[in-house]
Amino acid sequence: MSFKKWIILSVLTVIPFLANSQFRLTEAGKQKGVNEKNITKNISSIVLPFIEDFSNYRDIPNPNLWENSGAWVNFDYPVFPPTVGVVTFDALDSQGQLYQGANTTGFPADTLTSCKIRLDSILLPTPTKLTPQDSIYLSFYVQPGGGIGDIWDNIGATPAKKDSLVLQFYSISQNTWHNVWKTEGLRVDSIFTKDSTYWLFINIPIVDTIYFNSEFRFRFLNFASLSNNPSYAYVDNCDHWHLDYIYLNKDRRYDDRAIRDIAFVNPARSLLKEYQAMPALQFSEEDMGDSLSIKIINLSDIALSSQYNYYVFNSFGAEVASYNGGFENIYPYIQTKNFQTSPNHANPPINFSYSLNPNQWETFDVIHIVKEGVGQDSRTSNDTISFKQVFENYFAYDDASAENGFGIEPITVSNLALGFNLRVQDTLTAVDIYFNSTYQDANQKPFYLCVWNSLGGKPNDSIYRSHTYLTPTTEGLNQYTRYYLDSPLVIPEGEFFVSLQTKYSDYLNLGFDRNTDCSSKMFGNWSNSWEPNTLFKGSLMIRPYFGYKALIGFEEVEKEELNFSLYPNPTNSTINLKINNSNNFHNTNYKIRIINMLGKEVYSSAFKTQIDVSALSNGVYILYIIDTKTHQTKQEKLIIQK
Repeated sequence: MSFKKWIILSVLTVIPFLANSQFRLTEAGKQKGVNEKNITKNISSIVLPFIEDFSNYRDIPNPNLWENSGAWVNFDYPVFPPTVGVVTFDALDSQGQLYQGANTTGFPADTLTSCKIRLDSILLPTPTKLTPQDSIYLSFYVQPGGGIGDIWDNIGATPAKKDSLVLQFYSISQNTWHNVWKTEGLRVDSIFTKDSTYWLFINIPIVDTIYFNSEFRFRFLNFASLSNNPSYAYVDNCDHWHLDYIYLNKDRRYDDRAIRDIAFVNPARSLLKEYQAMPALQFSEEDMGDSLSIKIINLSDIALSSQYNYYVFNSFGAEVASYNGGFENIYPYIQTKNFQTSPNHANPPINFSYSLNPNQWETFDVIHIVKEGVGQDSRTSNDTISFKQVFENYFAYDDASAENGFGIEPITVSNLALGFNLRVQDTLTAVDIYFNSTYQDANQKPFYLCVWNSLGGKPNDSIYRSHTYLTPTTEGLNQYTRYYLDSPLVIPEGEFFVSLQTKYSDYLNLGFDRNTDCSSKMFGNWSNSWEPNTLFKGSLMIRPYFGYKALIGFEEVEKEELNFSLYPNPTNSTINLKINNSNNFHNTNYKIRIINMLGKEVYSSAFKTQIDVSALSNGVYILYIIDTKTHQTKQEKLIIQK
């Protein structure tokens, strides 16, 4: 189950804080619509070979292969896995809670147990009894969490030395689990230093006759520990381990590592330069990226030829674009420690632009396929990756997964801002924010939602601040909370910033996606000075929504269009307003806002028939009448001329 984990990063002091977690969100599979009752489970023993690379699904491990207790399948946490997708172990149970008996010295955590496997015989081509002489090995790749390089580049958390990952075999005759392999906590860097690769390859022979029966099972379990840090505002999930390409079969050798398999390594990403999703109205051909970064691996011990293509389909399933990378040689990773280097496959060009109706939402499916050119690829499930490109009414830098957390400095009126760019004027109505869940709800501290215009690429003047403070809530695994503006805010063409402003001296812990990077758009302000984020690479999970379709929950009724009169215009002192709707009886339903050409609000009030604007400087303004009941908005240009 894709339960996400976070590292707290102190953005404004630019000092990372790593800690152990005592929380996780509620069960992700059920939140994503997985109905366990509808999953058909294999109740008979599995016949060799047993193979699993976690490449063609996410969240709950395949129930036809596994009996699971807390481990979860994901594409986001590992560093260059053998093939796309891994199963991850951590310190929390399947309900997102710290395991009972958790402590700072060590406790058993997640467990992944195979279903029953027939080690007594094989059935094809003819039924044959299995014995230790059949050279049966169980192999797998293992990687400790946390990533490589500097601590602020870590994804997830590295297990401590006293933590461990254990492999056990089950003896049905003894009704006992036996330890057969174990590794203590270590860093990926130490693995890479020894072998120039990011994974340990483990190959375990099965030679004891007590395991040669029709109900053999094996299981992995991790032992975790909590840090001694008492501050629950900092706590973070800990002790990640990743497993990939688990393979059990006969007629193998101790050094049997190669397998004829060409596969993708990383998931598919957006075809846009900056955004994972953006409003259709704001899209331009200039938003398209130039090329993609695709990692393809050859797991065999000989050079092979591969063919790579990608296809783009619209929401009706019609193909709108494609790319044929042709055939290229790809050399064995075992020998070269390199992925595919041919640019036709590793960096394919983006050779088209989406064709959109700016007033209509649309999604596209981008499908990538790699195939061996000659011979037979032993596993096809890792040969396809896909990305859903969304053009609706919101901007998103992030990919909707929080590998870490980003902390706002605990100083009153601190601000953490994220910048976006409008190609045309639009109406901001809401902001989606993902707050990480924290132990004992330590993250539920008050904040204000703010919007700023831009000057020199930094936040400048505040053009909106929520009238009352807001409170972080966690709706579920990577489930955003929508915060509506007090009233719709028209933002002119150009850059603007959305910020969270602390009310008191409290940390706020936002979701931070480490697989995309909008760090150049992030700014912090804790002493009346905006400073850029120069250290942490990733994307804050903040998504501004535009237009009235974001105002979910408002009743749609047939209504006469809002219309009003404004005079005199130009003016040097006062203006008169009149609502012209024939069915208007309650002017109290309406609100007035005046915005200057920088997008800053200079006047706001309940509806009045006459307004004194003599304090405003010469220039052009936009006056809005907002129906607070139906959320209709009408605007007129206002000129102040003295």
